[in-house]
Amino acid sequence: MIRVLDKDIADKIAAGEVIDRPVSIIKELLENSIDAGADTITVEIKNGGKTYIRVTDNGCGIPSDQVETAFLRHATSKIQAVKDLDSISTLGFRGEALASIAAVARVELITCTADSKAGRKVVIEGSRVIDNVQTGCPQGTTITVRDLFYNVPARRKFLASDNAEARRITELVSRIALSYSDIKINLVNGSKRVFSTQGRGNIFNNIISVYGSDTGRNLVPVEASASGFVLKGFVSSPAATVPSRNKEIFCVNGRVVSSRVLQEALEQAYREKLFGGRFPIAFLFLSVPAEKVDVNIHPTKKEIRFDDDFEVKDFVTAAVSKALNSLNAVPKVRSEHIAVKPESITPQVPIKEESASYTASDNSGHKRTDIDDTDAGLNEVFRRENSDTSLQVNINNVLQTMRAQQQAVKEIEQQLIEEAVSEVSTPSASLPFDFNSLSIIGSVFNTYILASDGDSFFMIDQHAAHERIFYEKFMNQYNSREKFSQQLLIPVNMGASAQTVSMETEWMPLLERAGYSIEFFGGNTYLIREIPAFMSMTEAEDFVRDMFEEFDARPDLKNSKVVDRIITRSCKSAVKGGDILQPEEIRALIEQLKSCSNPFSCPHGRPTFVRITKYEIEKMFKRV
Repeated sequence: MIRVLDKDIADKIAAGEVIDRPVSIIKELLENSIDAGADTITVEIKNGGKTYIRVTDNGCGIPSDQVETAFLRHATSKIQAVKDLDSISTLGFRGEALASIAAVARVELITCTADSKAGRKVVIEGSRVIDNVQTGCPQGTTITVRDLFYNVPARRKFLASDNAEARRITELVSRIALSYSDIKINLVNGSKRVFSTQGRGNIFNNIISVYGSDTGRNLVPVEASASGFVLKGFVSSPAATVPSRNKEIFCVNGRVVSSRVLQEALEQAYREKLFGGRFPIAFLFLSVPAEKVDVNIHPTKKEIRFDDDFEVKDFVTAAVSKALNSLNAVPKVRSEHIAVKPESITPQVPIKEESASYTASDNSGHKRTDIDDTDAGLNEVFRRENSDTSLQVNINNVLQTMRAQQQAVKEIEQQLIEEAVSEVSTPSASLPFDFNSLSIIGSVFNTYILASDGDSFFMIDQHAAHERIFYEKFMNQYNSREKFSQQLLIPVNMGASAQTVSMETEWMPLLERAGYSIEFFGGNTYLIREIPAFMSMTEAEDFVRDMFEEFDARPDLKNSKVVDRIITRSCKSAVKGGDILQPEEIRALIEQLKSCSNPFSCPHGRPTFVRITKYEIEKMFKRV
């Protein structure tokens, strides 16, 4: 029998498409607040948002006569006709958020518009209006959501732990806070303020507020515009990577999204710059014409579709690649990396034997009630650890020292932030790195070339530099139609395993593309008759030997990425490390590195050189 579902059941089913956990509610309410023009938003949660969520904004509010209408399914103020779907400029537009939330939780909404003398309070449970009364409140909207899935217990049991749900919420609010640097966003978990952004329009300051100064100091600014596209943001230098993609944040037209196109564009820009299993940090904010992107392909708008994937990918890859070839991207050595860290010289908390009790009290002996939580916690520690009444401490001295230390830490953190902001905002640091400005000083340990450009001191790893040069020459020849080879007067014998011999038809064309002429001699032996023109005899032999070792693992040579990885690994034996280089050899090496498309790292992702600024050196010598 076919029947029409009751509204109550239909609402719960529909809500499941939009609301699957607390973070879904936060997302919908935050987007509504942003669309309402708010410049201050506070998000509060308890128990990972499972029992309590409150989002407060100072936006335009909802007119009193439309409050109940706002909770009806498909009720929206953001689109009116089908043609509006072709150029959506708001975050929300479906009219499903409030209806879905109200179907599976207890909801209270308090709102007031600028021209209203009083606001309106509405209470809804399970899509049913319980109360609708006038109330006094400031302009804006506050929505409180309690007891998520109280009427759908089957959904509630699939929620994760409080901490896990709170982590999801923190990640989402963090990303939205970065996307809207002109909005002050506060996140409170229980009684703890997780973070608070300034709302002053500075993306970099927001990154530091959310992720800390250490992350900020390793970022390189990205900025580009073309054909209606505008890209702004920051990416990490190749030397500062993380083991997952959790810090790859993409925002398109103000909407935080998951995008395979942008992810691939980012990976292409970092190609050959990172170790395997490492990923860059990226905060990229892309603006595209509304008609070139479709945001109506996912119920929760997590995914989008570009009108031309290749155009977007090429634009983003070019912009990030340009940033990674600037002076900002060169790994920087700072004074704290090699000097005594400030925390290692902070004074110890003094503990004195005094006649006064170690419990916090005033001069009259009465217990004080004006001590904050930190003081009370420290006081309790002394009670437990110093149960021997013969050991007395002056808690006022302890707290005074503790506060002084905390102030010192804040000053150090502020200094780090100011230095980070200064680094990424220096115009010259965003320019392409100029090898011609380097003056060669010499070398140390027969491995590191020393150079200076007047403002910075550089150490260049000749081993990594040789590796990068060799790899790019090999790949240029491998991808070129015209092969440059040198014929050997006496062919070289090269042994191979039975597995490698059995794969001959797969790997032979690979070596021939690189400029080798090699043929089977019998048994497990091959003859090398020609080698690439840019290789020495030893380099050519070592390269083939290393490749044969890679072939023993029976890789898929039809996969271009696998072939590239094999070539990368095989370059190591063709590079001389620890050799004593003459001045003319050093100059030739730098000149060849200059011509590389990616001079900043070897094929394995290690940096080819690092820099330390004059300012950092002066800091080490206490001159600034």
